[in-house]
Amino acid sequence: MAHIGIELRVGPQDAGSGADTDSFARFYTFYAEDPAHKAHRVSFSKLLKSLRRLQLQPTTTGLDLVTVAAAVYAADTCVERYRYADDSWTRQLHLFIPVSDPVLWQAQEPLLAELLNFLTGDLWQLSFRPSAGSIVVAKRAMSPTTYTTDTVCLFSGGMDSFLGAMKLLEAGQRPLLVGHAKSSDVSEFRNKAATALLSRYARLDPQLVEAYVRVGKPQENGKAVDGENTERGRSFLFLALGAACASALPPTAAGQRKQLHIPENGFITLNLPLTPLRIGAYSTRTTHPYYLGLMQRLFDALQLETTITNPFEFKTKGEMLRECADPTFVAAVDTMSCSRPATRNATLEGPGKRHCGRCVPCIIRRAALKKAGLPDSNTQPRADGYPPYRTDIYTETLHVSTGKNMPGKGEHAMSLRYLSQRARAKPNFLEAAIRLTGPLSNPSASLAVYKRGLAEVEAVLRQVRLVD
Repeated sequence: MAHIGIELRVGPQDAGSGADTDSFARFYTFYAEDPAHKAHRVSFSKLLKSLRRLQLQPTTTGLDLVTVAAAVYAADTCVERYRYADDSWTRQLHLFIPVSDPVLWQAQEPLLAELLNFLTGDLWQLSFRPSAGSIVVAKRAMSPTTYTTDTVCLFSGGMDSFLGAMKLLEAGQRPLLVGHAKSSDVSEFRNKAATALLSRYARLDPQLVEAYVRVGKPQENGKAVDGENTERGRSFLFLALGAACASALPPTAAGQRKQLHIPENGFITLNLPLTPLRIGAYSTRTTHPYYLGLMQRLFDALQLETTITNPFEFKTKGEMLRECADPTFVAAVDTMSCSRPATRNATLEGPGKRHCGRCVPCIIRRAALKKAGLPDSNTQPRADGYPPYRTDIYTETLHVSTGKNMPGKGEHAMSLRYLSQRARAKPNFLEAAIRLTGPLSNPSASLAVYKRGLAEVEAVLRQVRLVD
């Protein structure tokens, strides 16, 4: 198995780790906020601008966590699985990271390796060294923030995070919304969703931190590497950004902790592999209870005094929408649930950034609207003139394959239908499959929410026409 080294340097005085680069199949060096290395640059500029706007200064440990997460994210996105993994998935990655307290961080290396392995399916090793610099939020000292809250809500721009933020606001709480977006495909929807909340809850004035971290692709033979687009490690970065922002909030009362909410419906939280060919690592574990438990252990070991909560762990998306304060308002906001809101083939699928309509998250979204009894027509254009979905699974006949060993538009609907039929044929199948996703604190509740979520999806699939 190819052994890949990744080094992050922070500050102009950082001379690097001194690692033996010849012992690695590839060794990539990234530079934090260094304009002299644009190709290998990790940029925090949008994050830092948002923090300065709200006068938020994360603690040293909070910034170290962002540094570690940025190195993880860089490794996850620049090392191609097919090229460097013997099984086309499991990579062997060794990170070299500067931090303010190497002894503290090195003590967490076994835990970090375990949680990253669970999250991404890779083998991780992390080495820490004293930092020669740090991520600088502001060159001049800022006044203490006036954003008085003890709660951060991760805010992706999807319906689940929108419902999570709305639930807090309805309860009179003022969360700090922290939104990371891997590209402008999603950030536009996230910003519009945040504006909708600000307009509705103007008295509470919820603000958004645009926690965008950009990682440049390393060069090989004068060209940027292809990299890896599965991005299973992005959840670690998202939670790290949330924790860092929480550390910048005003101190809580003695014995109280900051709250970090990561809203996600229980069906996607478990995210079972839909077919036997879709191995577990291909199914994301972004909010799996075991992973969040490992992250909580890390937060506690770093003394971040922050509690991670998924308020919808045992709710389906349909239940979340139906039970919220105003389902019609939520449905009218242009949130983005799709796994691929932009397309490179506008001739085939139509222009405009919008829901593809046929991926698993899109099908679950339509199932939620159906469960809540809300209109869901593809004939009503959005503000930009385009219909909501590129593919309307209710009116189009979906081909499972194209006949050229390539999946067709009905690939995901077919996979969900297969899972549904398998669960019906084998009553104990779902219980066993759910336990295989990882340890669960409440297996019976997890099984129950998954069954209800699958029932919501089945109501949609009955209206879908599939052909081979």
